[in-house]
Amino acid sequence: MAATVYPYQPDYAVPPGEVLAERIEIWGMSQAEFARRCGRSPKLISRIIAGVAPVTPATARQLEGASGLDARIWLGIEADYRLHLEREKERLSRQAKAPAPPTP
Repeated sequence: MAATVYPYQPDYAVPPGEVLAERIEIWGMSQAEFARRCGRSPKLISRIIAGVAPVTPATARQLEGASGLDARIWLGIEADYRLHLEREKERLSRQAKAPAPPTP
């Protein structure tokens, strides 16, 4: 008998900026200091932490150099987060289009 496969789809995703902010805090440095170490502007680091700017491949490589965490990890966190946002958008769109239940 074949095993049933249930795909893992959590109902949340951690933004890469949240992970980055946590790591910066653990290292005991400011966002500006981290930005200097990875060669990016403090504004970009702030925007990533705020969830406004995505982690691009180039940024992931610089984060890797400054943090020691592989660029693929940063890109994976980013991809998971953006996919989660898209799924939520689709779910909300389906809910908005669904007919309202009848009122008694």
